Amino acid sequence: MVALQFYDVVLWVHIGAVVVAFGGVFTYPVWFSMVRGWNPDQRGAFHAAQSRIGQFVISPGLVVIIAAGAYLASDRHYWSESWVTVPLIIAILLGALGGVYFAPRERRLGELRQGPEYDGLFVQVRNVSYAAMLLVLIAAFFMVVKP
Repeated sequence: MVALQFYDVVLWVHIGAVVVAFGGVFTYPVWFSMVRGWNPDQRGAFHAAQSRIGQFVISPGLVVIIAAGAYLASDRHYWSESWVTVPLIIAILLGALGGVYFAPRERRLGELRQGPEYDGLFVQVRNVSYAAMLLVLIAAFFMVVKP
């Protein structure tokens, strides 16, 4: 039997934080396909939920992901590996997108709820969301495949 090491626990925390922070985001394409047919109050509730998920799930999850990843990379001296630096850059970029891009626009969508400005902003946020999801998948690829 192999003894449980602290490194392994931190690795589990790191992977769990990725699942918690980003798992729900991959349901957004389903939500995006439905929300356009909802009434304005329902749209407002959806965008308020998006905002809260970003604030209370994704952002704290990113902090845990980065902190645990920093420990893992430091413990094994992996900082020079592309499979560490590329996902780290992606995590920082996603955090910046959350605060600078998504948070204000999701709040604005919740205020607008309908109309041409809503429609244009909705499409923009949806498309950037898809790009962010792709970044999460790229980071996961680097961490798993270790190119």
